[in-house]
Amino acid sequence: MKTYHQFFRKFCVVGLCLLLSCLNVHAQDDLIIDGQPCGVHGSSASNTMEYDQNVYKNRYNLPTVSSIDPSITLAKLIDATAIAGKFSMDKAVRITGYVFNVKVGGTESCNCKTTDKVFKDTHIELTPDNRHTDPEYRLIVEVTPRVRQLMERQGIDWSTETLVEKLKGHLVTIEGWLFYDKSHEGQAFSTNPDNASGRNWRSSCWEIHPITRIDILDAEEDMAASAAGQETNPSAPAPLNNNNSPLPKKASKSPTMETTNTPLDTLIIILIGAILGAVGQGIRVIVGIKKVSDQSAMTNTDFKDNVDYRQMAFSLFVAFGIGSIAGVLAVISTDSITFTKSTIIAFITAGYAGTDFIEGFIKKNTGVTKKNNDS
Repeated sequence: MKTYHQFFRKFCVVGLCLLLSCLNVHAQDDLIIDGQPCGVHGSSASNTMEYDQNVYKNRYNLPTVSSIDPSITLAKLIDATAIAGKFSMDKAVRITGYVFNVKVGGTESCNCKTTDKVFKDTHIELTPDNRHTDPEYRLIVEVTPRVRQLMERQGIDWSTETLVEKLKGHLVTIEGWLFYDKSHEGQAFSTNPDNASGRNWRSSCWEIHPITRIDILDAEEDMAASAAGQETNPSAPAPLNNNNSPLPKKASKSPTMETTNTPLDTLIIILIGAILGAVGQGIRVIVGIKKVSDQSAMTNTDFKDNVDYRQMAFSLFVAFGIGSIAGVLAVISTDSITFTKSTIIAFITAGYAGTDFIEGFIKKNTGVTKKNNDS
C-alpha cells in the first residue's frame, strides 16, 4: 500500500506541475518592462485606488461570447447617465464608432511608469461619426501592452504607429472589456456636466480597456450609416478586415484561458488534453485501488498480490493517448479553445470513459482478464 501511495503521489505531483506549466504559457501576470517584471497591479501601492484599478486595465484574457453584452452601445457609454455603477466591469462589449484620434498613452502605474512607448497603452478616441467629434462625444478605448504582445505572437501588429496609420479616420468595430476609470471623473461630462474646470476631454469615465478585437469597416454603406449617426446591429456578424488591416479576422476569447490555434498553442492544447485524460483514468485507478484494498482485507490476502501495476500503467498510457486525441479533435473543430471548468471536466471524462471503453473492448475481443484495479 505504501509503495503504491508513493507512486501515485509522485504521478499526481508531476501531472499537476505539467498542467500548471501548460496553463501558464500564456499567462502574463508579470510582463517584463524596462528589464523588470511588472505585475497586474503595476507599480501602485497596495493602499491606493490604482492598485485595484490596474488589475482591470491589465486583463489579458479575451472575452467569451457570453460575457459580451450586446445591449451596450457607444451611445449608452457616452450618455450623460454613464456614471459609476451604470455598467459592470465584468462585462465586455462590441461597439462601432469613428476613430477620431490615436496616440501613445501617458506614463501610468499600470505599466510600471515606463517611458518606453512600446509598453505604454495606445489611447484611441471613438466618436459616433466624423461630424460629432467634440470632447462630449469621445469614448476612450485602449490597447494595452499585454494584449499587444498576444497579438504579436499571432503575427499581428498592434503597435501605436501601425494603429495610427490604419485606424485614424476610419469606422471600426471595437471589442473588449468595460472599465470605469474613476481617476478621470473631474474631466468627464457625465460626472462633471458643467465642465467647471474647463478641462473636460471625454464623455464619461467608461472605457473599453483593454481592447481585444478591432475590425475596420471601409464599405460605403458603413460610412453612410456613420454619417447618419446610426450604429450597426451588434448582433450581426462582425465584418472582415480589409486586406491592408493589421488586425485579426477572428480573435480568441475567454476569462480563464483561451488559445488561438498557432502551432505552439495546438501542442499545448494536445498536451493539456493528454494530462487531463490521464487524470480521468487516475480517478478510476483510485476507485479500483479502494475496491482491491477492501477485497484484500476481507480475504486476508496481500494487497500487492491483487494489484496489477502493469495494467495500471497501461491504462494510464491509454488515457494519456485518449486525452491527446481529444485535444486534436478540439483543435480541428474550432478556432479557439476555452479552458473553463466544463472544458477541463470534458477532457477528464474522455480519459475516464474512453479508457473504460477501450479496456472493455480489448477484454471482450481477446478474452483477457485483469485484476480489479479499476472500477
